Amino acid sequence: MKDFHSPIIRFFNFWSPSLGRRLTISFTVFGLVIGYFVVIYLTIALTSSFILTTTDTIRRQITSLSQTDPGGDIILKLINQKRGDMANAARLIHGFSPHLEFELFYGGINNKWQRVYASADGAIRSETVLSGNLKHSLKDAQRKKIVTSSPLFYGREDNVHVNIDVSMKDSRNAYILSFTVNRPGILTIIKNSLGKFALFTLIILIFSHILGHLISFWLARPIVRLSREAAIIASGHYDRWFRITEKDEIGILAESLNKMSFRLIASAKEREDILIGILIALTRAIDAKSRWTAGHSERVTHYTEKMGHLLQLDEEQMRILTISAILHDIGKIAISEQILDKPAKLTDEEFDEIKKHPQSGTKIISSIPSYETILSGILYHHERWDGTGYPEGLKGEEIPRYARIICIADVYDALTADRPYRKAWSREQTMIFFEEQKGKMFDPQLVDIFKTIPHQKS
Repeated sequence: MKDFHSPIIRFFNFWSPSLGRRLTISFTVFGLVIGYFVVIYLTIALTSSFILTTTDTIRRQITSLSQTDPGGDIILKLINQKRGDMANAARLIHGFSPHLEFELFYGGINNKWQRVYASADGAIRSETVLSGNLKHSLKDAQRKKIVTSSPLFYGREDNVHVNIDVSMKDSRNAYILSFTVNRPGILTIIKNSLGKFALFTLIILIFSHILGHLISFWLARPIVRLSREAAIIASGHYDRWFRITEKDEIGILAESLNKMSFRLIASAKEREDILIGILIALTRAIDAKSRWTAGHSERVTHYTEKMGHLLQLDEEQMRILTISAILHDIGKIAISEQILDKPAKLTDEEFDEIKKHPQSGTKIISSIPSYETILSGILYHHERWDGTGYPEGLKGEEIPRYARIICIADVYDALTADRPYRKAWSREQTMIFFEEQKGKMFDPQLVDIFKTIPHQKS
């Protein structure tokens, strides 16, 4: 069942509404809208082209007839003869066969007009125009040369009524040719040219999708980078910086986030300094419980830092090592001074009490947020390379490296300092002991590194 669900989950995750995907979809829809307006524009442009072509054709044909046919009969006959040619021309231009009905008006002197038309039996007849609105539209066409009832087109089927002045320059009468062009709607165009429309739509989809993907990738890439860096910073890595070269709003946002990150770092550093100061004061108080251990934690920290530098630990690793060393014995706060200062050998019960301090220290520090990384150094600094240590008897590289480093520094400071049950060892005695304990108590490699550093107490 899990294997069945995985492809489905991946599929829906792929189509999740990411910024880049939303931009791509938006550009695809935009491309389809542009395609729609292209069809609208082409229909308007081709209709205008047909009207102009018809006007020019008829005007040239009647050049020689306008003077000899004052009634317009021959002209109308000529137009009726050319009706098929003009319909074919419209079909070639538009891709459809428009419905064409022609009327011819002549006159214009004293705003008197005659309508010449072909009757059902094919005869040419004429009548006087009486309608004031029609006279006005004819006069308007005489003045403007071409007048259309609807220059715009919205995709629905409609009829465009056209009046064009086909008079020649020296004509005695004005001749206004009137006809109607039927513009089919987009649905009709699709129905009549389904294959071409499907190909056109597919090309628009592919082109707009590819273009949208490229543009969205270009636009969204710095935003994606910002979101990734912001997620890293939100996880606690405040030392990250937004490296955005853009000078636009994205660049301004990145700069603002960098400033915010810097302030978070400064604020976190200030809080950590205060906390570390409190913890150092606490460890000093713990060390001061016994006059034999005064300054012990700070000296251990000094040695561990020296080793950390020789091991080329980075800044964050050095921070973990330092804090772990400072707090490695914080669990001794729960151990009485009588046990810590006892000059004789500890009993088994007393030693068992001593062995609890790593867990006690871990329990104390685990309540501090963001200090999880230092717990291993505190908990395991009494483990031994050969597995004889406590609290869990870890062996070799099972022991975290921070704990192995602290172990060496802790034992060195304990041996080179006076204790109630013995005097301090010399450096030479201690180094002999360390050499003997390589591979037993200590990590051999870390012992060799430790022997190369100066061991004066800080």
